[in-house]
Amino acid sequence: MAELPFAVEVVISDNASSDNTLELLQTACDRLPLVVLRQTENLGAVRNISATMRAAKGTYLVYLGDDDRLKPAALVDSITQLEANPQAAGLYAPWEVLDLVKNEVTSYGYKQSKDVTIPQGNYAKLMEHVAEHAIFSEICILRGEAFRALQPMINDLAFWAFTIPCEYLGYGDLIYASTPFYSSISRHFPGDNRSQQGIRDVMSAWDIYRGGVDYMYGLALQHGGLTRHKQVAAFVSNLPVERMAKALQLRLASGEGDPLENYALAARLRGRGWVNNLPVPMEHIRNSAVIYFVCVKLPDTLKAKGVVIIGDCPQKAVQQLNDIANLPVRHVSRAEDICETDLVFDIGCKDDALAKQASTLALGHMLEANLLKKFP
Repeated sequence: MAELPFAVEVVISDNASSDNTLELLQTACDRLPLVVLRQTENLGAVRNISATMRAAKGTYLVYLGDDDRLKPAALVDSITQLEANPQAAGLYAPWEVLDLVKNEVTSYGYKQSKDVTIPQGNYAKLMEHVAEHAIFSEICILRGEAFRALQPMINDLAFWAFTIPCEYLGYGDLIYASTPFYSSISRHFPGDNRSQQGIRDVMSAWDIYRGGVDYMYGLALQHGGLTRHKQVAAFVSNLPVERMAKALQLRLASGEGDPLENYALAARLRGRGWVNNLPVPMEHIRNSAVIYFVCVKLPDTLKAKGVVIIGDCPQKAVQQLNDIANLPVRHVSRAEDICETDLVFDIGCKDDALAKQASTLALGHMLEANLLKKFP
C-alpha cells in the first residue's frame, strides 16, 4: 500500500472460516487501515465479494483474492484512466497467472492489444469486444458510486462475468484496458496444490456460462448495432461447447469428476460433433462409467454389502475393481458363494448354475453386455 499515491481502505470479509483468521486480522489492525467483516455462514465466493464491496466507502472498489496480488503501478495507471473518464462506471482488465515458484507469468485470462472504451448503453460493441477476445469480465475496478447505485447481484442461471458488466454499461461507460493490474497466483511454493474456486467452477458451470452470454447477446440484439453477426453468433454457440470440453479435461485430469457425469458430458460433446476432440477416447470414458456404475453407484443404491464377479476376470482386474469400489469385491466360481446381499457383475459367465443363482438370489445381476447397451 505504500506504493499507492492515494488513501486506501482495506475491507476484509471472513467468510465463516473455522480457522484463526480473526485472530490474525486483529494483530494487523494497528498497522493497516482494516475494516473486518465476519459472516455467520459461508456465502460462497462471489456473494462474499459483494458483501465486502457493500461495506467499502471508497471512490473506487477493487477486489483482491486472499492468495493473489495487485500490481501497484498498473493499478495506479488504471485509476488514472478512470479519473480521466468520469463517465466510466468501471474498468476491466485481463489478469496474469503468476507462478511464484518459477517467478514467471504462465498465462493470461485473455489478451487485447489496446485499451477500448465501450460507450454507455452500447451493448452491441460490448458483445463484439467480448466475442473477439473471448473475454470473461472478472477482474475490474468499479466506481463506488456505480456499485452503490446498482447493487448488482448474481444468479444461478447466467454467469455473472457476462451479466454484471451489462448492468454497469447501463449506468456509464466501460473501459477494457489491455494491461493487467492483477496477478492470480497459481503456486506460492513447491507442492502448492490448492484447489481454486475458479477451476472448480469450470468443471460444472458450462450451462451457466451459456446463460450469461445469452443474456449479453440478447441485449445486443434488442438495442441493435451489431456489425459482426456471424462472429458473435459463432462465439455464443461455441462457448458452452468449449467450456464443456475444458470441464471434461479438468475432471479427467484431477480425478474429481463422477464418471457417470463425465460420460454424460462426453455424450453431449459427441452430440455437438466434438467426439474426435475429447481429451481421451470415448471408449475409455464409457468403460469408466460402466465400472463406476456397477462397483459404486448401483451397490450404494441397492444397499448391497458386496460386489461379486462371475465369469472371466483376472485376479489383477478384481484387485483394480476393489480399489474403485466402496464394498468388498470378490470373484466366485461356486453358486453357494453368492449371497442375497450381493450385487453380481457377470462378465460372460458360461456356468448356467452360477448365472441362475445370480439372477434368482442376488440383489442385482448385471450382464456386461447389458451395461454396454446402457452406455452406448
